[in-house]
Amino acid sequence: MSNEHLLKPFPTNLSQTGSQGTGKQSEALFIKQCESLGHEVYEPRADRGIDFVVVTGNGCRKTVQVTAATPNRNHENGFNVNKPISRIRTDVDILALLVSHDELITVNLPLIGEVKIPKSQITGESAHSWFLLPKRAMVHANACDYYKFKTSVWYFRLDELKPPLTAARENWGLLERKSMTGIEEQFGLNYGKKV
Repeated sequence: MSNEHLLKPFPTNLSQTGSQGTGKQSEALFIKQCESLGHEVYEPRADRGIDFVVVTGNGCRKTVQVTAATPNRNHENGFNVNKPISRIRTDVDILALLVSHDELITVNLPLIGEVKIPKSQITGESAHSWFLLPKRAMVHANACDYYKFKTSVWYFRLDELKPPLTAARENWGLLERKSMTGIEEQFGLNYGKKV
């Protein structure tokens, strides 16, 4: 059973609005990542639910909505997402979710003493992760039930990921996918299987 009926219809009252703060930062990082992969990124003049149209080298065109997760105060590896499926338009192909998870570690420097430094500066690992979720995975009944995609704020833990987030993590190949047929299987959401 699908929850596609909960998606937002195409807006009729278009105006020139835009995201603020973390939204703009997430969008800038998304553009940078797409361009590093050789994709073209187009930004609509009116931000009414579609942040970008991405055109790939193999001719695929995807509409993308970008959002950022915020750390959950109660769990070290937990994140909240303020994006229920009711705020995603029916014509969005992919929800791109940025999760900043860099942690501060204490380092003892000879002349200075103890200082806190972002782990990514020491290890060279990325300070964030991207989750690219196809709309069909977001509206899938099993995913909605597990992650509570229908609620105004849904939650997940990086150390306890389940489908569809396991398949969505750093899945940049989704932008080049010509058809979304069989996407439920790729994202671990076969009908009859519980997440």
